[in-house]
Amino acid sequence: MTTVSYCYILESFYEDYPNLVQILDIGDSSKHNIRTHICLQINYNGNNILIPLRKSLGDPIRKFGKIGFPVPSNSKPNAGLDYRYIMIINDSKYIRFDSPRIPIPQQRIIENNYNTIEKEALEYITSYIRVAQKRRIQKTARFRASSLVNFHNLLGLSEYNKCAILEQNSINSSDLIKDVNSSENNS
Repeated sequence: MTTVSYCYILESFYEDYPNLVQILDIGDSSKHNIRTHICLQINYNGNNILIPLRKSLGDPIRKFGKIGFPVPSNSKPNAGLDYRYIMIINDSKYIRFDSPRIPIPQQRIIENNYNTIEKEALEYITSYIRVAQKRRIQKTARFRASSLVNFHNLLGLSEYNKCAILEQNSINSSDLIKDVNSSENNS
């Protein structure tokens, strides 16, 4: 059985990258360092993948594709891992590994389904990249709200595609590109 690592993204990550868009808890910084993430023991192109656990994932399989993996508990029957809000954080100074603050039954679901979760997360990322390369993120419901837009440079996507996607969202793309690229390249 695979050992699952649970981690929490430290507040300093959000302070160092204030222009992140389409992330969970964007308006409530008090939740940033307490949300449980599953830290996959995989590297995608040398990147560390973190998948957030949400209280209310809803239906993980939508008409437009799979967006997560259900991890229900007695008190949170709609909880699940949400692939739309995957974070890529390579600098360990932004991550605190700790005991999970989730019930044992949820931990068992994750541990027993780790290989499936890993496969689905990688499929989500590779599908996102294919759609981004075609400049169709805003036209594809499965990826329209994806936090992966913040990590194009780490996913090997060109700046042109990143700018085009951000401009479709009316986001100041020059600030985000400068912020994420300069900090990640200095790590």
